[in-house]
Amino acid sequence: MNAQAALKLTSSLPATDSGAKGKMHMSVVRTLGARILGGEFNPGDAFPGEAELALSLGVSRTTIREAIKVLAAKGLVESRTRTGIRVRAHEEWRVLDPDLLSWHPDLRADKLFIDSLVESRRIIEPAAAELAAQRATAQDLYAIESAYLDMQNSMLHDMASCNEADVRFHRAVIHASHNIVLKGLTSTIEAALRAAFFVTSELMDKEVLEAHRKILEAIRLRQNEEARAAMLHLLDIAAEDLHGELRS
Repeated sequence: MNAQAALKLTSSLPATDSGAKGKMHMSVVRTLGARILGGEFNPGDAFPGEAELALSLGVSRTTIREAIKVLAAKGLVESRTRTGIRVRAHEEWRVLDPDLLSWHPDLRADKLFIDSLVESRRIIEPAAAELAAQRATAQDLYAIESAYLDMQNSMLHDMASCNEADVRFHRAVIHASHNIVLKGLTSTIEAALRAAFFVTSELMDKEVLEAHRKILEAIRLRQNEEARAAMLHLLDIAAEDLHGELRS
C-alpha cells in the first residue's frame, strides 16, 4: 500500500459517544475490511500503525486495536511485534464469512471468487444429494419438501423469503446425507448461497424451481444417481446465472 492509499483511510464514520462504541467499532472493522477486500491493501502490504489509523479515522487506538483483532480472526491480517500489521495471503482469508461477503465492495468484479464459488459447490453438493437419496429419513424429506414449497409460494412476490427457503433446502439436503463431514460444511454452503444472492438480482424462475423439484423427487424415490445429476444440473443453471451477471 502506498502513502496516498494510507491517507485515503479518512472516512465519514459517525460521531462517537458512550452509547455507540459497539457501532463505532464495527464501522471501523467494515471500513478496513472493505479496503482490503477491494484491493487497496494487497497481501503482504503493511497497514499504517495504530496511531495513524486512529488519527485518520477519528477513533481511539483501543478501537483500532479491537478492529484489528476482528480482521485477524477472519484471516485478513496478522499482527506481529517486530513487523507490525500486514495483510495475509488470499488463501488465508475466510472468504465465505458472512461479514466478509457484506464488506466486499464489488463481488461482481471478483471473477476468481465467483469461479471458486461455483467449483466448490459442484464438489460438495452433488455428493450430498446422492447420499441423501440413500439415507434420508421421513423427517429429512419433510424438511426438504417444506423448503421447496416455501420457495414455490414466495418466488413471485418475496425474494428475501424465497432466498431463505433456498438456503433451507440446501441445508436440509446436506443434513439428509447423514455424513458428519458434509454436515460440517453446511455453513460454508449457506455462505456460498448468500454470496450468490449478493451477485444475482433476479427472482427465482420456473426453471430453477423445477430443478429443485427434481432433486426432491430423486431423493424421495431413493434414486441416488438421479439425485446427483439433478443437483449438478441445478448448479449448472446457477453458474450460468452468476456468469451472466458478471457479463452484464
